[in-house]
Amino acid sequence: MACCALGYCGSTAHANLARRFAQTPCLARAVAVSYAVGILVQVLNHMVMPAGIPQQSVLIACAIALVGLLHGVRRAKLRDEPAPEFEVEIAELSVDASERGARWHDDPEAKAAFQGAVVRLTVATACLTGVFAALNAGLTTSHAAGAIDLGDWPRLLLVVSALAAGVLYDLRGRSYMNIIMTCAAMLSTLSFFVLITDGNGGNTLAATIIFYLGTGFFVVFFTTKFAAISMYARWAYLWPCMGRVINNVCSMLVTAPAVAIISSQNVLAAVSVVLVLFVGIAISLLGQFGQDGEGEATHGGLALATDDLGVSCEPGQADTVPLEAPELSFDDRLDGFVAAFGLTKRERDVLEALVVSDDSVQDVAAALFLSRFTLYRHIASINKKTGASSRVALINFFWSWTPQD
Repeated sequence: MACCALGYCGSTAHANLARRFAQTPCLARAVAVSYAVGILVQVLNHMVMPAGIPQQSVLIACAIALVGLLHGVRRAKLRDEPAPEFEVEIAELSVDASERGARWHDDPEAKAAFQGAVVRLTVATACLTGVFAALNAGLTTSHAAGAIDLGDWPRLLLVVSALAAGVLYDLRGRSYMNIIMTCAAMLSTLSFFVLITDGNGGNTLAATIIFYLGTGFFVVFFTTKFAAISMYARWAYLWPCMGRVINNVCSMLVTAPAVAIISSQNVLAAVSVVLVLFVGIAISLLGQFGQDGEGEATHGGLALATDDLGVSCEPGQADTVPLEAPELSFDDRLDGFVAAFGLTKRERDVLEALVVSDDSVQDVAAALFLSRFTLYRHIASINKKTGASSRVALINFFWSWTPQD
């Protein structure tokens, strides 16, 4: 009963976090901070609080706080009010995930893109789980044999790695997530080889450090990725926690074989299995590189990685080739476009800055003396009024638009 209740609360927390942050540029950082705080509470409870009733009291207090926070979020949603702890600009960008996902699934190509993204993420998460579960099994075996002491202190490395992952993953609209996670998996694979081929304490300690650092990157990776694609799912509240589900199921399946291979000291079998897993990771994470020349897409006015779904367009939208319209000057085109789509004066300034330069969103915001989140809000409003799905689509639509449209 406790596991079912905690699973339900955890799933709800994942879903609310995805609803609040999935379309903002700080999704990975929000996931990282949440995970890091949870690890800190866990470590401090084990290290500071005496065993028995004090530790149980902390767990009960955390459970009550969790239920209270989820209840507060639910009430805020029913009242259609943003939660007070979030900035107004971010709160205004949150969407009804169920409505958006249903709209996305109405288009066959978009639905196929979503299904492909789910398959790739599932394969990547399963293969990554195999690597980290095997490394965990090796470290636990060494701990049981007395070679190392896996106390609570090493878990603090999870806090460091999670926060670092959140910052790195959010760079350039989460464009580097796959390559960063592949590098972390490669290091973890090498540490597993070291662990099974040499049992001295120094190498085991190095493997332990790499394991905990890599695990933080892994948890933030699959949580962020599944939260991002949940916005395109018809059942949006099912998907944000799916990474954890796949991780838990695969861990149960991998642990026993991993322990058997490590105990038998069969290096050839271990190397073969881990290489197969690493190939699966590389194919599923790096298979899309080179498909899109743009490193990131502005989806609904927000920086989102193009590899979340492998596409950057809304259903029914396509980036058209810009068409020249020499009969209109730029000012006439801009004025007509603003009048046709009912843009405000501030939105006109934003549109002009977007279409006349290739500066980054951050540079555009600085030039207009706006905060980045305020600029995102204006871009989202322009995209909604014009039906554009990205900055590229908006620019192409602007230059191909004519008053007769």
